Amino acid sequence: MSVLTIESPLRHWLFPVFILLALPFPYLARLRQWGDQLEKTAQLHPHRILAGIAGAFIFLVTCGITGSSSQILSIGPWNNGGNGTIVFEGQKPQMLSPRGVRSDEWLVLTPNILAQWNHETRFPVVNEKIGTAGQNMGVIGMTGVPIAQPAAVARPATWGFFLFPLRQALSWHWQFAFFACLLFLWKALGQINPQHQGFNLLLALTFCIQPYAAAWSLWPLYATFFPLALFVCAIFLLQTDQKYKGILLGGALGLLLAGWVLVLYPPWQITVGTLMAILTLGWALDHRSKIQFGTPQWIGIGPALLVAGALLGSWWQDSSEAIALMRATVYPGERTALHGGEINAPWWTLRSYLNIEALNIGTGPGVNQSEVSSYFLYPLPILLLGLWYSRRSCLYHWTMRACMGFILFCLVFRFIGIPLWLAKLSLWSNVTSTRLDLSFALACTVVMGLVYANLRRSASSVQTSISNWIAVGTAGASSGLVALEFFLLPPGVLLNNSIPLQIGMMLAMGCGAWWMMRGQMRASALMIMLLSATATLAFNPISRAPSTVHLSAPSAALATSSEQPPEFLRTLAISDSATPSMMLAAAGVPTVGGVLYYPHHAFWEKIHLTEQDWAVVNRYQHLTFSLNALETSISFKAHSSQADTVNVTLDPRRFDFTTTGAQRVVAQEKDAVLLRSSPFLKELGNHGGLFWFEVRSNEIAYANTSQ
Repeated sequence: MSVLTIESPLRHWLFPVFILLALPFPYLARLRQWGDQLEKTAQLHPHRILAGIAGAFIFLVTCGITGSSSQILSIGPWNNGGNGTIVFEGQKPQMLSPRGVRSDEWLVLTPNILAQWNHETRFPVVNEKIGTAGQNMGVIGMTGVPIAQPAAVARPATWGFFLFPLRQALSWHWQFAFFACLLFLWKALGQINPQHQGFNLLLALTFCIQPYAAAWSLWPLYATFFPLALFVCAIFLLQTDQKYKGILLGGALGLLLAGWVLVLYPPWQITVGTLMAILTLGWALDHRSKIQFGTPQWIGIGPALLVAGALLGSWWQDSSEAIALMRATVYPGERTALHGGEINAPWWTLRSYLNIEALNIGTGPGVNQSEVSSYFLYPLPILLLGLWYSRRSCLYHWTMRACMGFILFCLVFRFIGIPLWLAKLSLWSNVTSTRLDLSFALACTVVMGLVYANLRRSASSVQTSISNWIAVGTAGASSGLVALEFFLLPPGVLLNNSIPLQIGMMLAMGCGAWWMMRGQMRASALMIMLLSATATLAFNPISRAPSTVHLSAPSAALATSSEQPPEFLRTLAISDSATPSMMLAAAGVPTVGGVLYYPHHAFWEKIHLTEQDWAVVNRYQHLTFSLNALETSISFKAHSSQADTVNVTLDPRRFDFTTTGAQRVVAQEKDAVLLRSSPFLKELGNHGGLFWFEVRSNEIAYANTSQ
């Protein structure tokens, strides 16, 4: 049971007041008229909605606006608070603080993108500056990084790097996921519920601003965009009677299919893909009379297979060896096959009720904001109404049955599990129960759209079919779920927990459930939007992306050779974090450590790693180097404290730095003191709190040792 704070913060008292003030709005006649008018406008003029979405995207990209937390690289201690090694030229101060919890974005993906941009020959397949053996960039998933290969066409988030200056390219890369998912979720809902485009837009916008998307750097939206777009294009292809449209739609399907594969994150790909496949089947059964199986459909299959095969073939040819290395790793290559039911935390499923506090303020030790984030939903009304409108007499009942079947399957997978053979056959053996949120929320969003379609078809159906006591009971039970979540919450998950916070959330979810059960779907959706905006608006940093990223002049002088033309020399950073290595890589400096997607065999052989220690380093890794006096005869020791980290402890008195392939070593002052005892290093100078050393040849080092 969670421990309540004795003194409730002011924000906790304001939250229920905020909810109370919002409750009368759905009953105001003028606001309801405005809602009807907006829905009518969206229905009659969808092109205006499309133009608005496109216009907002173009405006933000033109201005170079981004929500990236990469400023952490610039303002962190390794960069002397923004006045040290790396310069983010033209990056404007941002509203709200960058989020350290988004380390997969600011520490991994963005530095890799900048490393590609700052490479002498831009966008190589293998960036030899990242790690001693070079990093194959084709294994980087989610939005990916810009790579000069045909498969780049299937990574639309990276198109901006081939078309625009860096500032606009970074903005395109950040904004694309949100606007692409918003557009195609709206379009997909429009195919499922074509008579209510305004409510579809409300649902799509609500889905895209949910805490789960914000906490994971919008990547869930990117992973969802591809199957949604595939669904829309497939429906168009199934209905067209024109051959040229069949060819164009087939090509689009091939492009989208390749892009979906290149997301390279099976938990989201498999779950959302399963949902959309079942949903397509349900839609087809509901619209049997509209489906055609003629020449345009068969013609469309050819371009789809050809485009997908060509793009994925290009990627596979360039990256198959790196993929084989990843599959041979301990992590993630040897992950245990899963079949659900593995979560032992009773509070986990309903953790969305924590978003208001967890996302804005933070969490306690052992959990983080990204993992705790989830989707605001009304599980009980969705189950009851979804099952009710699955009847044969209801509108789009096959599509509803498809959604409800998927939701029930997710619940079984989450709480009970499925046979291992079925998990392997369906590929759900690659899915952990902690990654069901995205597909589950998408299915619930579709259910809300279908419920709305049935309610508008017969305005009196709710009044006659669902009695008041069922609505009251469902609303009360929904509030009870909130109370249950806070009761089951272990101490320390939330930094602050209080009765006002709980009352505010119980009030919001209870009223939202009541509105949904009474047919006031717009009000229930707006409550979710209100909660999502409250949780995420203060979480998302907003800044103007940099126009260039480079080393400061004093640091560049220490990092380059004296030869002409000067070149950056491979640098080993001493730190317990991969941040300095990735910071240097972003500026185009060759590095030894950093975030590596697979181990570099040659490096470990050169420093004479023992065979029995290979399992320690054979993983996706944040490779770091630290200093300590070792009592054993060896001069270094590799260890892994968690699945994705490898730290190499070096004895500076005896370790041969030449074996690392580094020509420079950089460290903060506390480590520089120890490095001065190494015969293999010569101190060159310092700038911005970092001390630079030249790696001497073996002959000079051993000569100094013997003197």
